[in-house]
Amino acid sequence: MCSWTAFETDLIRPGWILLGWTRSGLSLLRLCPERPEVGSTPPPAWVAEAIRRIQAFLAGSGHCMEGIPMDLGPVTPFHRQVLEVLRRTRQGQTLTYGEVALLAGSPRAARAVGQAVARNPLPILIPCHRVVAAQGPGGFSLFGSLECKRRLLALEGVHLA
Repeated sequence: MCSWTAFETDLIRPGWILLGWTRSGLSLLRLCPERPEVGSTPPPAWVAEAIRRIQAFLAGSGHCMEGIPMDLGPVTPFHRQVLEVLRRTRQGQTLTYGEVALLAGSPRAARAVGQAVARNPLPILIPCHRVVAAQGPGGFSLFGSLECKRRLLALEGVHLA
């Protein structure tokens, strides 16, 4: 069973982040242009702390996301490996899809990395915005626009052309 909360963000305007969690950890983060309808139960302290860290990061403080419990649910072993590679990236570091494939132990699986990134249940916390196309800044943006990807990377000191 999943519980939900929502909070405002300036990442897009207007913008809201929908955050879901289970007993095991955070399970879903989605950017929404309108306030999502969620219950009025206040989140537990550990979720409130995760929200504080997300908001600090989005405000430009470069706050660390380590130690936030996550529940990735039923993902394939390869997708889990890709998400773990992304979790180990440092702020300000970018990787190509091919580099992520190599680090995930499947050097010829750049397209499969793209699929795993597209299904990332916890963007920002699992920083898929750090994955860029080999020929330039492009690549998939889970938030629907390259501009959001650029804004997230700029918060980390990376400026794409």
